[in-house]
Amino acid sequence: MTPDPLEQMIAAWAAFDDSLRMRNGFNEVIYDSLKQSLHACADAWAMLDAIPRVGANILVDIFAATEANADLYEGQLTDRVMEAAYELHDLVGECVALR
Repeated sequence: MTPDPLEQMIAAWAAFDDSLRMRNGFNEVIYDSLKQSLHACADAWAMLDAIPRVGANILVDIFAATEANADLYEGQLTDRVMEAAYELHDLVGECVALR
């Protein structure tokens, strides 16, 4: 059975955001999982007229929360978190793109 993309995104976002907020640094494995889940949601939602409400809630928060978490770090780590924020912003755009 294929895992539900939305459930994967919920778990991946929670893990990524929590790790940053807890000042655990930038975890590339967790980040890659989040990106993969966003790609899966974009594919799953491509032909839908609407996306699930919890998915929309996460998509609205991804950039702002990640950007805010960048302030918890310094130097190159801040830059990496901000780079991720912009990459995630682009993936959010894919999730809501009209086909």
